[in-house]
Amino acid sequence: MITKQLEAILEKYKITKTKNIIYGTNIPMPNCILPTPWKTYINFEESAYYFFYFDEIGIAIYERDGEKFVKIPWEEVKDFKVSHVFILGKMTIQIGTNTYHFQLNRFVFGCPWIASILDI
Repeated sequence: MITKQLEAILEKYKITKTKNIIYGTNIPMPNCILPTPWKTYINFEESAYYFFYFDEIGIAIYERDGEKFVKIPWEEVKDFKVSHVFILGKMTIQIGTNTYHFQLNRFVFGCPWIASILDI
């Protein structure tokens, strides 16, 4: 399923550098906490899945279905960090006063530059 979605995005947006793509999701944050005497219920935001494409111009973030995307030029990025915890990677992008957090599966596409950043 993911492979077909990736192929559709590559074809639709004419992407040729396929080793610059990684797959990830947003980090859902709690939006409601309801404590009870027996249990605490936590409701999280909905997860969204993305393909991240990196090139010399900037970062393009494509929704998994390929319908929407956003391009962020490197000039607008104030801070960019990639780290890893066990089998997941974490990516933080700061643009102006907004900070976005994502989880990355570092084994999905074997992107060589992300592998060197994460010390795989």
